[in-house]
Amino acid sequence: MSNNHYNYYRPRPHDRLPGKRFPDRWNIYDNVGRDIEGTRFVPFKTPLDSSFFDGKNMPEELQFGVKSLMNMAKQANKQIGLVVDLTNTDRYYKKTEWADHGVKYLKLNCPGHEVNEREDLVQDFIKAVKEFVEDPENEGKLVGVHCTHGLNRTGYLICRYMIDVDGYTAADAISMFEYYRGHPMEREHYKVSLYEAEVRKRTAKPSGEIQEKNEKEAPRKESGDVVSN
Repeated sequence: MSNNHYNYYRPRPHDRLPGKRFPDRWNIYDNVGRDIEGTRFVPFKTPLDSSFFDGKNMPEELQFGVKSLMNMAKQANKQIGLVVDLTNTDRYYKKTEWADHGVKYLKLNCPGHEVNEREDLVQDFIKAVKEFVEDPENEGKLVGVHCTHGLNRTGYLICRYMIDVDGYTAADAISMFEYYRGHPMEREHYKVSLYEAEVRKRTAKPSGEIQEKNEKEAPRKESGDVVSN
């Protein structure tokens, strides 16, 4: 969303005591990546409700929530129009916060470590993003995507869209995501699955060819023939 990655916060031991506990390893990742060139995507880690920061000796500018993300976007002269939440919980923040900022919100509950085995979630993600970006009213608006760390589930689904819809190679999609997120994807089996998705995409016949092939192979009905059930 800007040319700089955002700082992250390493809590001191006493910072862990008050308020709610941060998600595991949440604090070691940059809050937000940059919007990925040639796409509408901007990846980020999950924002947290203000209650997570209660009592912690943490600078306000490093407290990352929905409001702070929207302020970052405004400062960068960017507009987020859709947010896709891939966390498998509702405890991190109130989803109604997005509506307060005029942002559409989509929840796709993605269990950790297995989104590459959930083609239903992949297709739901692709369908929702395509409908959004193809709507003229959303011209220029970004699609924010986050899981807990904004890295693995987020990276897999963004890369699948880039491969399946935009025609990127798996290598280019992964490289671009990692560069603009500012962190490498950590799940090697996700990367393997992305290369497999590229092969399926490359070897799949266009629907028009399949229909033509079926028409040629279908038995012709002669005049006067009766087709029984």
